[in-house]
Amino acid sequence: MKNNYKEIYDRIAKLQCALQKHSIDAAIIAQKIDLFYFTGTLQQGLLFVSNEGEPLLFVKRDFDRAKIESPLKYIYNLKSMNNLPQFLNEHNYKTQTIAFELDVIPYNLYRRYSAIFPNAHFVDLSTEIRKIRMIKSKTEIEKIKKSGELIEESFLELKKNIRIGMKEIDIACELEYLARKKGHMGLVRMRAFNQEMFFGHILSGTSGLLTSYVESPTAGEGQGAFFSQGAGDRVVKENEPLSIDFVFCYEGYLVDMTRIFYAGEPSKEYRNIYNVAKEIHQTIVENALPGITCNEIYLKTLNIVSKHKLEDIFMGPKGKQAPYIGHGVGLELDELPVLAKNIDDKIEENTVFALEPKFFIPEVGIAGIENTYLMTDKGVLLLTKYSDDIQIII
Repeated sequence: MKNNYKEIYDRIAKLQCALQKHSIDAAIIAQKIDLFYFTGTLQQGLLFVSNEGEPLLFVKRDFDRAKIESPLKYIYNLKSMNNLPQFLNEHNYKTQTIAFELDVIPYNLYRRYSAIFPNAHFVDLSTEIRKIRMIKSKTEIEKIKKSGELIEESFLELKKNIRIGMKEIDIACELEYLARKKGHMGLVRMRAFNQEMFFGHILSGTSGLLTSYVESPTAGEGQGAFFSQGAGDRVVKENEPLSIDFVFCYEGYLVDMTRIFYAGEPSKEYRNIYNVAKEIHQTIVENALPGITCNEIYLKTLNIVSKHKLEDIFMGPKGKQAPYIGHGVGLELDELPVLAKNIDDKIEENTVFALEPKFFIPEVGIAGIENTYLMTDKGVLLLTKYSDDIQIII
């Protein structure tokens, strides 16, 4: 079934406004998630968007599926990129200045475009594209809400099956099975170069203190050097936390949630630290309104952390701390906004973001919560509603 016609053309119109604002003739979209966002299909190819007029979708593979999936009027089977100027000339489109997603386009592809359009001036429009995608439509919000419902259902069923003595990887397999049965598409996409994620991180005890290449406060041991993040073979032991950081993907749209399960009764010290994470979430929920900046949220969070004298273990082991406390969520896990120091981007209505204050307790493990929120006209709305109390397992 084709993606909504109006939805796709509304997105194209926003892109054309950005092109006009910056006096750019056209944009070429090639990154697959941007391509999906603006066309409704993930088939291999590129999208040409003039600053006015109909967009042109050029497909290398699979043309027949693209015609079924995309509502765009002009879809061409592109056998060679060298034919691109001919198609554009037929539509009388200008190509003196062309915008690209220069944050992700490979250099070799950039050089090929340079050869095809030798007289064009190339500019970057990646930030504008990401800002367009940051504000979610009603359709997108409904899918993200559904993803939130399904992750809650998955965790409710998972809790019945977790036992002391299970391996992290066995718990991961159980949760992945439950999620896939409920519609998880099995893929968590990230935009940043060389960044990747597979469902999430299930980390018991001190394995939660292991960092790795992934730009995340958590990593874990994983299954070896080839993919050194996520669940490993460590066994859940008594009197230690089990951090389950999981991403659900429903029809391409993500939510990100972390909950703490605990084998036995947590110590008073652990509960006190955990409650600081809850205090951070509550403070943001009570105070954040449309227009608040990422830096303001960061500073409110740091004030609470400093009040409790927990700076050295916040967002990573000492010396290995992540420089942010949250991130945008949508078709990709690392969307705008970035909740970090000195980032003055505003969080406007219909922005979706994850907030993940976490503490890394030496010789113990992780204490923290992550929730996904929607900024509404009245403030933030919780989308990941599974109980944020520590979940006791036996």
